[in-house]
Amino acid sequence: MSAEVQSSTSQENRAEARLLEPVATVVRGVYRLFLVGLVVGAVGPLAGTQLRLIWGGSYVCAESRSDFSTDGFTGRFRPHEGVEVMARPSYCTDHVDSAQRLFDFLGGFPSLLLVLGILFLLNRLIQDASREGVFTARTVKHLRVAGWWLLIGCLVAEVVEAGAHAALLATLTQDYTFNADSWLGTLQAPYALVFTALGILTFARVMRAGVAMREDLEGTV
Repeated sequence: MSAEVQSSTSQENRAEARLLEPVATVVRGVYRLFLVGLVVGAVGPLAGTQLRLIWGGSYVCAESRSDFSTDGFTGRFRPHEGVEVMARPSYCTDHVDSAQRLFDFLGGFPSLLLVLGILFLLNRLIQDASREGVFTARTVKHLRVAGWWLLIGCLVAEVVEAGAHAALLATLTQDYTFNADSWLGTLQAPYALVFTALGILTFARVMRAGVAMREDLEGTV
């Protein structure tokens, strides 16, 4: 390949890479921040979950996902006549055993692993697309892997975290039993992530068709 062709290809790839902005910059920045956070040993709140990388936290809490009426002890938050106040209690303890530490850990770790995984996959996609171009079979492959990771990962994470939450709650209150019903009752379907994953997989199929058409055109020119 001549120097002129290489230069032209490089310029074309850079032009295509600019199509990934501003997502590329955001993904690179967030991914690096997470790596730094892992190195220093503390990752903070993310999408409502926490991971304590230092094993053995001395304080855990679990919030009930069932509402109950607070009539009779609403305190200074007094409702108007005919208005019922509903609340969800949180059960907390500073006398934590090893099982409670494990349940607390599993209540946030899967979601964090899901996010770290999708950031890694997107960062790799961006790197390859910047080097080889956006409209390539490799980019399509990366999109498909990211879509399946997000789809399967969000479902697995919700199942694991719901089970851990139900198990932890059962150790903190006498009126709650850990069983299949309580586990299923704790599940909260991740609709947004599921539809996002399906959208990524659909876009990957569209891109695969486009890449095939592009290769056919280049072969006929």
